[in-house]
Amino acid sequence: MINRIKKYLGVFLLLLIAGSLITAKPCLAASAKVDLTSDNTEVTVGDTIHAYIKINSGTTFGAFEANLTYDDSILEYEGGAAVITGGNGFLKISDMDIAEVTTSRKYALEFKTLKVGECKLSFSDLMVYDESGNEMPVSSDELAIKVNAKETASADANLKSLITSPTDITPTFDKNILEYSVNVGNETEKLIITAIPEDNKANVSILGNDFLKEGENKIIITVLAESGDVIEYTINVFREYSPENVSGSDNVTVTPAAAQGSFEIVQSNGVKYAVFSGNYKLIEPGNEVVIPEGYNKTVVTITGISITAFVPNNDTESEFILIYAANSSGEEGFYQYDRIEKTLQRYVAGSGNSNVNNQSNDYRSKLNKAAVVIAALSALSILLISIVIWIFIKLKGDKKDDLE
Repeated sequence: MINRIKKYLGVFLLLLIAGSLITAKPCLAASAKVDLTSDNTEVTVGDTIHAYIKINSGTTFGAFEANLTYDDSILEYEGGAAVITGGNGFLKISDMDIAEVTTSRKYALEFKTLKVGECKLSFSDLMVYDESGNEMPVSSDELAIKVNAKETASADANLKSLITSPTDITPTFDKNILEYSVNVGNETEKLIITAIPEDNKANVSILGNDFLKEGENKIIITVLAESGDVIEYTINVFREYSPENVSGSDNVTVTPAAAQGSFEIVQSNGVKYAVFSGNYKLIEPGNEVVIPEGYNKTVVTITGISITAFVPNNDTESEFILIYAANSSGEEGFYQYDRIEKTLQRYVAGSGNSNVNNQSNDYRSKLNKAAVVIAALSALSILLISIVIWIFIKLKGDKKDDLE
């Protein structure tokens, strides 16, 4: 009788332990790898290129969705798979109604090159689901496309003339002089600027001329040659203060609003800038740039323009987000934008305002859950073993009593 009970309990415990291992297994499911490739990563202005999204996994998977960002001043999206929608630097891939699961899948995209430069295509909000609809751990890479000028492209990035109104610039324009000054009255909120390039194939863009603030302003006129060569002309503008901000005849008192400025995202010739007491050119961080711990790359819309940003893990609605930009001196780095106060400041890792959510990613979370399940089942197994030992001792004691 005792041997039979021991046998049944032993089988039960073996089945319980095996079941706990099976239960934990889905948390350790195979991951997926999403690759971005192209037939040619170095092309010429005017060429058409094809990019490919390929998903590979050690196990079958079903649905796939992601956002793909790129510089729409360099590449123009012309078409691709039916599940891909969007344009202007932001594509949405949503392949959710999958009739058949698979271990690999491929999507094709077509772009036309517009101008000289290097464009990086990268993913955000990347998700691959297994055949049961559960999110899988996934990794991805970036694709860099270098666009070169045509051999016959002109390298002339000079201005032929530069005229401003209602006040002329000083000194008199000379294509070899790159910095000018102008003073305007308080009623002038914007200069009328006529900038004509020497080469009619060159492209001229003007940044900083909208909504001139009281006091000092800086307008940047960028001339982009057909070859990709760039020359920048600077106009330093001083706008007079309004009467209510002037105390006495010589002393000027600036209101807090005028001193602080206002934040906005502007776009000129495909280049995006954050404007806040200066101009900050938004750029994609290279592979050598370390993303601050606890932040994920995504796309956000500010003042009507979509930009690449970095948000705390699992907190896309955080008051604080990071952007990567270069200041007027060309120094690159992360800047922290406050969505509530609408201010911008240099980001310092570990600062009190970072509001970083340091939770692990989904994959590590699943592993932690698996560890908890295994620990609980182990505790239950120990309890059952203790019960078996107790039953064995009791039955042995009862048998001894019967013999006596």
